[in-house]
Amino acid sequence: MPGRGRPYREVSDHPETVARPRTLTHSEEMAQDVRPSRGPAPLKPVLAVLFACVAVAALFAAGMAADRYGSRKPAAAAPAVPARTSPGPGVGTPARDGKFEFVVSGVDCSRTSLGVEHLKRTAKGKFCVVSLSVRNISDDARYFLGRAQKAFDSAGTEYRVDEIADLYLNRDTDTFLDRLGPGERAAGKLVFDVPRTVRPTRLELHDSPLSGGVRVTVR
Repeated sequence: MPGRGRPYREVSDHPETVARPRTLTHSEEMAQDVRPSRGPAPLKPVLAVLFACVAVAALFAAGMAADRYGSRKPAAAAPAVPARTSPGPGVGTPARDGKFEFVVSGVDCSRTSLGVEHLKRTAKGKFCVVSLSVRNISDDARYFLGRAQKAFDSAGTEYRVDEIADLYLNRDTDTFLDRLGPGERAAGKLVFDVPRTVRPTRLELHDSPLSGGVRVTVR
């Protein structure tokens, strides 16, 4: 009999069955293991890192090159060597320019005036009178032009012929002022007005105002 005060409970002849987990089949296990595969890692971050490394390396190389070449001092330029010019023929030596052959026989710088009476020319400094001969070596008649001749001092200053003084001094030398025939020779003077402290060191004689001229040393 059931005890007092306790509810009545029917006792089953069969014990309660405890639910156990169901064993999965092989196909179900395979289905659960299948997971979505991941795609390849994106390339953008990798490329960015590569570009950054290349840029840093380039900047480093440029800095090293700048330090290396910037620290080098440029090689000192070799001093310029002035071209040597030939002194040219001297007094008594034939010198040719174009169609004329010149021979300078002397230079006299002792006079300050030339001419006679009213036909007198006074130098601003002093007159240097060059005695020379001119020979026409061409096949045609030619004029010798005194105004085309030049004198230079040791500093390179150029002096031109004083044409009036030259005319006074050569008044008795007609052939020197006239046209020279082929093979003809004439002697005369060239007059230069130079400072009192100056003496010409060379002449530049021309067969015409546009010719190259020939240098004659008279120092």
